[in-house]
Amino acid sequence: MSAAFAMNSYRGKQILALVRDGDYAHAGEEEAIEIALAGISKENGRLVLDAGCGRGGTAAYMAAHGWGSVTGIDIEPNSVDYARQTFPHVTFAACDILEAANHVPAGFSLVTLFNVLYTLPDQGAALSALAGVAKPGATLMIFDYIDRGGYRDVPVMDAGKPFLPRPPMKDNLDQLLRDGGWTLQSVTDLTAEYERWYAALVAKIEAKREAITAFADADAYEHVRGRYAGLLAAIRDGRLGGAVILGEKRAG
Repeated sequence: MSAAFAMNSYRGKQILALVRDGDYAHAGEEEAIEIALAGISKENGRLVLDAGCGRGGTAAYMAAHGWGSVTGIDIEPNSVDYARQTFPHVTFAACDILEAANHVPAGFSLVTLFNVLYTLPDQGAALSALAGVAKPGATLMIFDYIDRGGYRDVPVMDAGKPFLPRPPMKDNLDQLLRDGGWTLQSVTDLTAEYERWYAALVAKIEAKREAITAFADADAYEHVRGRYAGLLAAIRDGRLGGAVILGEKRAG
């Protein structure tokens, strides 16, 4: 029997990478990156900060496809070590988002968070810390879950805690960004895409049962499948959704 583990742990990210055939821990993988950044021009000279970069796949994709010179930060040191070894053309640092100013230089003109905001204990403080390393007028792109009502009352559980600890509420986004030093520009609903992505992900998990069991064990497979089947059910019953949230760093 496997020891309990959380999907946001290094082990959980390893299994997700195995399932997704790439170093992504967010919904939709490469399609999601393209959708999330569709309204942002490609500029090779732009400085991009990917906050909560995990194993580095998203940061590397952005760099390889012309959005700019990318730096990734993540609180999990093993993930950052892996990212440095796998994607040497991208800069990575292991740190808490709240400590970003102590680990990366200021001056980013694009800050991205892919399925990261919901994990953060103090979202306003984290957004403020990111504003502190962004240049005036910088763009903030948040790709994340949205609590559509009722999810927090009956969350999917993971290792004894809510799988998604704090998915933002749509009605609170304007104030959340304002408290963090940003102005909300737009919110694009991706709930239909999230349903499609998670239906496909559950199918991939089921197809990779043998590989997951070989990597960990049968209990790990059941743990992973159960978490994502639970999210899919929450999306389908209207409690959970997804969105792309764009903001701009406020002057002053």
